[in-house]
Amino acid sequence: MKKIALFLIVMFCMSLTGCSKDAEVNAFIAEFDSTTKQLISKIDADPTAIGIDNAQKAYDGKKAALKAKWDAIKDAVEFQVSADTKKKLGDTVKKNMDDLVAVATKHAETIGSDENAGDKFKKLMDDFASMFADAKTK
Repeated sequence: MKKIALFLIVMFCMSLTGCSKDAEVNAFIAEFDSTTKQLISKIDADPTAIGIDNAQKAYDGKKAALKAKWDAIKDAVEFQVSADTKKKLGDTVKKNMDDLVAVATKHAETIGSDENAGDKFKKLMDDFASMFADAKTK
């Protein structure tokens, strides 16, 4: 009986370590980071309504894949992700949002002088942030 109990405990412990989602979270972080850099690059290259349209098109092309990856990990972040990876995810999301705000600030005169560009940038930011709208916060 002790051998069976010990076996079950070992199997349970192995199953817990096998359920870590750190690799999936890190894959999401890498793709999210890459997408953000691409958007910033497009806006930096052309901070007009046309450049922001190009950034939106680039995001639209990646949005479904990012959302699918996010949906696959968002609930796991609560219990199947290490504290370091959880912190890295939070820091990355915040940094990327800050970087998008920074590019808008850098080109505030151009974006602000064209109402269309300002509206398009706001839509892009709202669209980008909406991925995390259903995220659990603590």
